[in-house]
Amino acid sequence: VHDIESMLEKDEILELYLNVIYFGDGYYGIKEACEGYFHTTPDQLTKAQATMLAGLPQAPANYQLSDGYELAKKRQKQVLEAMVEQEIITEKEMRTIYKEAVES
Repeated sequence: VHDIESMLEKDEILELYLNVIYFGDGYYGIKEACEGYFHTTPDQLTKAQATMLAGLPQAPANYQLSDGYELAKKRQKQVLEAMVEQEIITEKEMRTIYKEAVES
């Protein structure tokens, strides 16, 4: 780990991680997950889609959208609550994002 940290910036490490982790339903990496779940690219994700995907890697078999959508919505709420705690978004924004439909 220390070797990687000495060679790469944190953003680069995060990018590498996001390109290989499992998001469920056979999708590896953020690009595949975006295309497979939402028929879009990472740079075109809505906030609702992005926060939904952010929760999947913790337990992809449980949260994958094909058969774990309700659990994924609960996990999305946890992601959003953490964003409020970190003052990334407001509570009003959290409610708006959470209510947005996330279709796969």
